Amino acid sequence: MYKTLLLLFIVTASWSAQAQGSEAWSLKKDKEGVKVFYRHTSDIYEIKLATSLKIPLSGLIQLFSEVEQYPTWGYKVAEARLLQRVSDTEMYYYSRLDFPWPMNDRDIIMHTKMTQDPKTNRIIATSVAVPDYLPVVKDVERMRTAHTQWTLAPGAGGWVYVEYYIYSHPGGSIPDWLVNMAIDVGPRETIKSIRSIIQQQRYQTAKLAYIKE
Repeated sequence: MYKTLLLLFIVTASWSAQAQGSEAWSLKKDKEGVKVFYRHTSDIYEIKLATSLKIPLSGLIQLFSEVEQYPTWGYKVAEARLLQRVSDTEMYYYSRLDFPWPMNDRDIIMHTKMTQDPKTNRIIATSVAVPDYLPVVKDVERMRTAHTQWTLAPGAGGWVYVEYYIYSHPGGSIPDWLVNMAIDVGPRETIKSIRSIIQQQRYQTAKLAYIKE
């Protein structure tokens, strides 16, 4: 039972933009314990988030496996549902992202796989878009390009170093103000919500048989 897609959380933060030709990561924001980096690749924004959370690995994986709960903590995630649970470490899920009027909402279908290093216990969860898994929805624009990766590295004192990377294209024309809001506000609001939710005992005491702490 694995996660992301959530991803969907910062999927809202990688928008179409004019090419600027820079390969180096730029620090967009370092605030409230969350560092957000971005760079331009062709006409795409790549986003990388880095933070730390005090929670067992199993607690985070439990959170990410609960797809229907993504709207409670994912920035601008209006709807999310599990489509297929292939195994504890592989799944397909659907998510719809709330875009401001007059733009159409976006939706995305992701195929997620998770692996854990048996020596370091580091978890890597990779998701790719599978846009043709379901028929398109009327008045919703299907995102056809997306690649995300979560890296969860256990540290001392019960802390987990979290890094999230996303490369995607939302389709259509996106105004600059929405790009800036997604890059700046989206990551911090998502992490703020996650930090609040994982204080619940069921996450702090979670133990999953397929996760090594």
